Amino acid sequence: MNRSGWLALLLTAAMASIDGGLGQLTFALAVGLGLGLLHGVSDLHLVAPARRWVFLCAYLAVALGCLVFWQLASGTALLLFLLLSVWHFVHEDEVFHDRLTSLALGVFIVGGPAVMHEAEVTRLLALSMGLGESNALAEWLTWLLAAVGSVALPILLLASCRRRCLWLATTLIGVVLAPPLVGFALGFYLLHAAPQTRVRQRMLGVPDLAAYLRLTWPILLGAALFTLGGGLLFLLQEHTGTRALFAVLTAFAVPHMLVLPRFLPATGTAGQSGEGTRLVGR
Repeated sequence: MNRSGWLALLLTAAMASIDGGLGQLTFALAVGLGLGLLHGVSDLHLVAPARRWVFLCAYLAVALGCLVFWQLASGTALLLFLLLSVWHFVHEDEVFHDRLTSLALGVFIVGGPAVMHEAEVTRLLALSMGLGESNALAEWLTWLLAAVGSVALPILLLASCRRRCLWLATTLIGVVLAPPLVGFALGFYLLHAAPQTRVRQRMLGVPDLAAYLRLTWPILLGAALFTLGGGLLFLLQEHTGTRALFAVLTAFAVPHMLVLPRFLPATGTAGQSGEGTRLVGR
């Protein structure tokens, strides 16, 4: 993302933070679930043409299975989603390229928003799991997320200072200071999804985002319809939209993390960029 786009996103995040609950949820949907999932809509194009129908069936089956799992065991679904997300962010780090900072980045994207907003994160996690779940699990998870986020933050800030990277340090601080939904959307998009979208553009040989969207728009449309259908189911159960957001994110993320690598070449990579890119399936 260029500097003007980055500044515009931070300004929008600030406005959403001031606006309150609806503005924050809208920002999370637009940035986290909208822009944030752009890198995943090209998954189908990474698979050999002869295997695409099998891949698509497996992808959809796992996505639907995630929605069912959220209905049957929300607490377990949340735990697995958070663990898989950390693993995924660590192994697809395009911001840093050494083990310690990659690990710190992975836990920070998930835990950073809890560092200064423990009460709100506890509330969001409890809502995501549903009324039948105990708040004790939400409180324990929040404590853990805040702890790992607090450890990761100075490691990442130090690495940013060593690289003299002001935008990165500002983003890290923004993730911590912003309300949790806004902070997570910022961290997920700027620290993971946006760099991975650029990787996908290079892999597919498209010159810019417009060309990328022209190539992937059918999948993007299908993802939007899936979001509406799956999200509505959970929205009817929990009217704040938090449970719907977590469930749909899981339904998109898990097949992206677990199904795609099984359909990539045996080496586990789909290609390499000249910048030392580490790709899906590593």
